[in-house]
Amino acid sequence: MVEITVDESLCKRDGLCAMACVRGIFEQKERGGVPEVARRETCMDCGHCVAICPAGAITHSSFPEGSVGFIDTASLPTYEQVLELIRSRRSKRAFRDAPVEREVIEQMLEAARFAPSGHNAQGTMFAVVQDRDRLHEIGALTGESLRKLVRPFRSPVGRTFMRLLLDARQIETVAGYAPELLHLANLYDEGTDVFLQNAPALVLFHAQDNGGMAVIDANLALQNAALAAEALGLGCFYTGFVVMACMRDQRIAEFLSLPAGHKILGALAVGYPRLSFKKWPERKPARVTWL
Repeated sequence: MVEITVDESLCKRDGLCAMACVRGIFEQKERGGVPEVARRETCMDCGHCVAICPAGAITHSSFPEGSVGFIDTASLPTYEQVLELIRSRRSKRAFRDAPVEREVIEQMLEAARFAPSGHNAQGTMFAVVQDRDRLHEIGALTGESLRKLVRPFRSPVGRTFMRLLLDARQIETVAGYAPELLHLANLYDEGTDVFLQNAPALVLFHAQDNGGMAVIDANLALQNAALAAEALGLGCFYTGFVVMACMRDQRIAEFLSLPAGHKILGALAVGYPRLSFKKWPERKPARVTWL
């Protein structure tokens, strides 16, 4: 169990910790009183209490000295700057024949690890593949998996069997994709890297798939990484077909010796882009229902 204490000599008695804690661990029983620590067993180590306390009065065993930093408000971007970064980010699939330095990828993952996660689980892990032979094998396994996925939909008997496993919408979706998936698998076999576009690096986001928030958590981390990549001058794209293969087939995870029970839940092909976009095209207006 975590250890949490409030230093009465430092506490400003403002009750900020009690207001910020989503688990009700702190109780300020009377206005101007020192908050008491209760229900510490429900703490999920989110760090709200140590981050909100202006006086540093809270000691938390999960956040020893030096593990809590001050926000550099002068460095925070404006809304317009954030929006411009988001609008300028594009899926880039043409890469220079140059490796991405390890420290640059580490900067991407530094942004990724600060993404929110359900119950503050922070369960997303990262695998970075840069070896050309491994990248080629991932592409080959992706093609094989996609062929396996669409095989039942190529015959009436197979489609009848799949009705026992999938709902009508899923069957319609996969059946609609089938010709394209087979075409892509054939292109890969013929020497065209349609899955990774000859990217020098592939970043995989994986976690224990326990039926909880793992998929959402991984893709929140991925979006952070994609925006960081843009800021670092990298190009990247979401390797949807690789992820599609991994969601139904564990061979890529096993090939990379990922921890038992882990699934690849997101992936970014990364490299230095050959093309530089100077304009951003408009998107559909936001479809909003105000209630």
